[in-house]
Amino acid sequence: MTLQEYLKQHQMKLSTFAKTYNLDYHGLFRVKQGAVTRDEAIKRVFEQLNIINDGKQKVGEPNTSFLSQECVCIHCEPSGDIYCYYRHHLQEIEEYLLKQNIPYYVRQAKGYWLVKYDKEADR
Repeated sequence: MTLQEYLKQHQMKLSTFAKTYNLDYHGLFRVKQGAVTRDEAIKRVFEQLNIINDGKQKVGEPNTSFLSQECVCIHCEPSGDIYCYYRHHLQEIEEYLLKQNIPYYVRQAKGYWLVKYDKEADR
């Protein structure tokens, strides 16, 4: 069963699922849109609940780009974390946040960049 199917079967919103299992909402949002997660906490919960997160088993491809998926999260959440595994994704996010005048900072980790934004912070 996919995450979408699990949510529908249990009549649960994604935010409720994230809070119930103490998981990153943005990571789950990307999974719901068709991404395959690298988050170990999400993988463990999915394994316990028999939720499949294998891009090969999904029918079709997500029709939204990385930036448009993240823009939805940014629009909905006052603050959050964005994981960028590719430099061009980091550049897209930074350009968007600057254009929207949203305060953020970037921290480089092993194999990815973490962008933290907060729309309610003072510049």
